[in-house]
Amino acid sequence: MKYYRLWVIAFLLKFIGSAWDASYHFKYLFEEYSIPHIVNTLGFALGGILLFQEWRRSQYMDRFSRNLITIGYALFLIGIPLDFTYHIAYGIDLTTWSPTHFIYYIATAIMIYGVWRGYYLYTRDIKPTWKSMHTWFAMFLLECLMFPNMQQENGAISYDQFIHGKSIASQEILDLISDPASQIFGGIPEFVYPIYSVLMVTLLTVLIIRICRDFTIPVMATVLYILLRFVGKAIFAAVGYPTSYVPITLILIPLCFFLFRKTSWLAGLMGSLAYFLVLFAIHKTGILITPPIEMWEIMPVAIIGVLVPVVNSLVRPQPEIKKDKQLA
Repeated sequence: MKYYRLWVIAFLLKFIGSAWDASYHFKYLFEEYSIPHIVNTLGFALGGILLFQEWRRSQYMDRFSRNLITIGYALFLIGIPLDFTYHIAYGIDLTTWSPTHFIYYIATAIMIYGVWRGYYLYTRDIKPTWKSMHTWFAMFLLECLMFPNMQQENGAISYDQFIHGKSIASQEILDLISDPASQIFGGIPEFVYPIYSVLMVTLLTVLIIRICRDFTIPVMATVLYILLRFVGKAIFAAVGYPTSYVPITLILIPLCFFLFRKTSWLAGLMGSLAYFLVLFAIHKTGILITPPIEMWEIMPVAIIGVLVPVVNSLVRPQPEIKKDKQLA
């Protein structure tokens, strides 16, 4: 298990570096050799060493998992010069939704899935539970899928500070902002945030339940993700870096599937509605500073919450998991 624990450390370094980088770029201009990039690179390098070890002598993974990780690494390396070129061509990049950034997200998701698949097969004789590393790999994949939304999550508080004259961004950043609302939120439509969140979290939750046959893993993975985001927020606040809104309502989606004990359309509908309505209430009451959200967005959110479980059941129907097998 030591081999996969080292993979957890590698992805955790990438997690830290990425979160730090998202905060960093709301305060400073783009730099290739910033400390967050270095932390991310350390995680990338550790994973590379572990992958190289498998290529030299296959011990812990099947060939397909190893090849998947290799594809992810190759794609990530291709993305680096493309991203630098994009910055040179278009200047400062204030959005996490740029084409070259999505190369990073896709590559990282492939790496995580490859490692997780290897671990799943390596421990095939042991039923997956939330107490295992399945929770960590599920959390890393969730973070990778949610990372594009960091633009609006960081932008929520940064924009509030900006309009009240309390921005902590460097003067270089402030001089470049001609359209505050658009540029701080990355220039993407506001409705993308809740719709994308529901789609990704519901899809990941359903797939985890389908593959691992366990309703607890997606819940605990989301709890772990939120916890680490709060730890990061506290550290950034302590050292004077921009902080972000932590997407606490995400937990309501896997929690509804857990409570229903079914990957049904009703569980998906209740989860998506609970996520949206609580987030909307938080936004309207001003309890927390959240990304922009409008009531009409509840319709596409609800539709997605229903469609994902329905499509899952149509692809290849599987018997529901018995309740007595969930308390692992």
